[in-house]
Amino acid sequence: MNQTIQQSSSLGHASATLLPAREPQRVRSDTLLQGGRRLIIEHGGASYTLLLTRNDKLILTK
Repeated sequence: MNQTIQQSSSLGHASATLLPAREPQRVRSDTLLQGGRRLIIEHGGASYTLLLTRNDKLILTK
């Protein structure tokens, strides 16, 4: 069972609460790229490029 520990403090005392860990979402690269080789991702006001190379590798650049 995956668990994460969340720490909080009240009145200077630290306590730990065990919460179930969420599994990360899994998305196929071909679903993201939709037949293309380049995808622009907007995040936090910046643009990132996800590129599928000729050698079938993924490169993420800012």
